[in-house]
Amino acid sequence: MKISAVNNTPSFGRALTTKETREFEKLQQSARRELGLDKTTATIFDFSVPSLKNDTGIGTSFSKEAQDLAGLLRVMCGVNSIQLQPQGEISNYVRSPYSGTGFSLGMHIIDLNKLSEDSYGNLLTAEDLRTSYMTRVSDHDSVNYDNVFSEDGQRAMLKKAYVRFEKLDESSPLRKEFDQFERENSYWVERDALFEAAAFVNGSEDMKTWNYRDQNIFATKEGDKARISELKQVRDEEGHNIVDFEKFVQFIADKQQKESKVNFNNQGIDIYGDCQIGFSQKDFWAHKSAFYPNYEFGCDIGDGKYSCWSPAINFDKINGEAGELLYNKFNLFFKRYDGVRIDAAWQLIHPMICEPWKNQGKDVFDSNGNKLGRKLDHQPKVGNNGQQIIKDIVLRAADENNVPHDKVLLELLGGNSYASLDAVKNLGTTLIHITRYGGEKWGRVKYYESKGNNKYQNMKPGDYTIGPGTHDDYSLLEQVENGKERAGYLSKDLHLNKHELEHSQEALSKAVFAELFTTKNQFATLPDILGSRRRINVPNTTAGNWSYRASQDYEQEYFRNLSQGKGLNSADALSKAIKAKQNGRHSAITDKLDYFANILRQDGPMTRKDADRMILNA
Repeated sequence: MKISAVNNTPSFGRALTTKETREFEKLQQSARRELGLDKTTATIFDFSVPSLKNDTGIGTSFSKEAQDLAGLLRVMCGVNSIQLQPQGEISNYVRSPYSGTGFSLGMHIIDLNKLSEDSYGNLLTAEDLRTSYMTRVSDHDSVNYDNVFSEDGQRAMLKKAYVRFEKLDESSPLRKEFDQFERENSYWVERDALFEAAAFVNGSEDMKTWNYRDQNIFATKEGDKARISELKQVRDEEGHNIVDFEKFVQFIADKQQKESKVNFNNQGIDIYGDCQIGFSQKDFWAHKSAFYPNYEFGCDIGDGKYSCWSPAINFDKINGEAGELLYNKFNLFFKRYDGVRIDAAWQLIHPMICEPWKNQGKDVFDSNGNKLGRKLDHQPKVGNNGQQIIKDIVLRAADENNVPHDKVLLELLGGNSYASLDAVKNLGTTLIHITRYGGEKWGRVKYYESKGNNKYQNMKPGDYTIGPGTHDDYSLLEQVENGKERAGYLSKDLHLNKHELEHSQEALSKAVFAELFTTKNQFATLPDILGSRRRINVPNTTAGNWSYRASQDYEQEYFRNLSQGKGLNSADALSKAIKAKQNGRHSAITDKLDYFANILRQDGPMTRKDADRMILNA
């Protein structure tokens, strides 16, 4: 069977050939222009990226595999931006990226393979990369944190690299890069490194167990200078200066982050950073004078209970240390990324501050793992009708880094979100919404863009971005198992058969994707795009969270799932969106899109390479 031009050509169902991929890319661009689309975003955690070489059990956006994955998403789904979830330091005990550091990047996402390259001074050898740490992982579909944080794991490998780095001549290119990094990040890098020295001296990463003086080194803005000088000299069991080593780790992570951003940008993909609203224990310790001593950010979890998240900045010092801390945090994010998503942004507008409950000096948790506390009777008041922090701190940092305001994404979901909407109107920022709870009103594109008195109405298409759910939600495949109530409004808005949507999970999931493309900006998590049923996180639980990885044969997985009616078939979604715009009518462009959608829906070779090999004249 010969496959050539689009018009009336028969096909097996399969992955597209190289020739057809080029044709589909042009068609997709035409469809996007007709729909007025702008940003199509894939939300990806570093740990979800597959590793095809020297798999340590965790992925990283700094790798070649991340670039290849991005290429597939760009070509097949029109993805032109990637939202990288928080990239801060974590541990084997606290794995949530949203509990990570706000300044330091995690050493767990450093690509060790790159350290053997000339541009990294050949800090690791080929033999180093054949150690057991790099070769013993067998399950490539889930994160192996135990391997990453093992004694011979990521830290041990970086210490090998550090030993060679110390021996480099001061005039070497890598040394000069390090010196520049240290100068440009003086606000935070030494303090974060000092935390590790203090942890070593006190025998614990838990600051609350340290001696009183070490707990309070930065209780004042300038810090305890005498103790800081002492900690700068602390060496580990192997004789390495701890502060210098930690600075080296951050330098390598920063270098790789910058390089990966350039590589993504060269593919036409913007990179967004996820700036968590919370602060880690390290952030709190290093800037203690900017925080309330005993209060935390929190939220209402129902039944009269409040959950405490993380140390809360002292809003009484918003024009002092707290404002300086926030500005420097956002300024760093706008330097690192093309845009920023602000997690739980309502906490900066209408904050909820709680006092954690204690029992015999220890935090109290409920059966779901929530740290419990009471909401303070007198919540802090943020000045200028709630705009002060967003406008005068966040957007000022964006302006100074030439980041447009529409690349500042505000997550206003839950908490005091509704009360926060007025404060961000007319600032040019982009709101985040989800269709998971979609109904005749909230969660529906038509509702957001319709006239009405609700704060979520009267929006222009560019005012928001919308997706099926965030990292904390059910996967799309889980949602459509019990989502028949969405069939009513989707059938009306997209001119689809209501009965089919009610009785076919495939039809319903495709309609959910199609609705996203009826407005300017849309996003989806990596599992939803690839057609996986797995969740990234189940809030208030620990088992199995933050462990999803795309399979090593993710290209086959994607096309295989498309053939089963799962995952983002953008040809189908774009066609349905255009038909909705045309009141259900077909056109030449929708016929071409339907042609490709049908190819992708059927069985056949599941990689482009196999399609090229198996189909004549590809």
